[in-house]
Amino acid sequence: MPLLPASARRIFWTAFATVLIGHALPVLAQETAGATAPIVQRSALSMIGEVAKSPPYIFFVLVACSILTVTLIIERFAYYRHATANIDELLQKIKQAGSLPSALTAIKDAPGIAGKVIRTTIQAARDGSTPEQTEAIAQSAATKELISMEQYLPQLDSMVTLCPLLGLLGTTIGMIKSFSIVAAIGMSDPTRLAGGISEALINTATGLAVAIPALFAYNYFTGKKEAILMDMERGLTELLVILKSFTQH
Repeated sequence: MPLLPASARRIFWTAFATVLIGHALPVLAQETAGATAPIVQRSALSMIGEVAKSPPYIFFVLVACSILTVTLIIERFAYYRHATANIDELLQKIKQAGSLPSALTAIKDAPGIAGKVIRTTIQAARDGSTPEQTEAIAQSAATKELISMEQYLPQLDSMVTLCPLLGLLGTTIGMIKSFSIVAAIGMSDPTRLAGGISEALINTATGLAVAIPALFAYNYFTGKKEAILMDMERGLTELLVILKSFTQH
């Protein structure tokens, strides 16, 4: 996967194995218990293996979407876990430093996005940039981190809309096939019609099962992004004031 870094690729294959096992277990259970369990007592999970046969391409696309969704959620969760920082603590260290070199040393190991942006801003001021240039460099660094924070969020948002539509498409195709059987042989065997419809509806259920966690994750990560941005903007405003006081001394 060329679009993902090495860490994200490892997450992808972990998610791939997890989701693949989750989809395979019902099929194995069906093969083991199919000889003794009556058809009317089949659970929804035991039908997943049959849905993979009709229509297979829709079901396999949903499986791929579920793997991608799990990968994106894990990758973004790991990213935002290390993206947060205590702005007030960083600013307090800078104030106590009293000079630009000392301030840079005090926050050299500061974690999070705010730590990167603040270090870039202090380095610009230490290298002799004017206050206007320093502010521009700070805004540029913040914009760069914003791009990083928004990475993969559009894809996650797409899963929220795409998966239910794919599930509905699979259900529609399955019901068309079921009613085609009725048109060909009549209602001599109603269980075939009921079984076909229930299997077709699994596509919609699968699409919703992927979309609902994706929706919660997307809203959570968007909220984290906005909170980090607001906190960083506040910190940069205070930082520029502190840097001006350093240059005046």
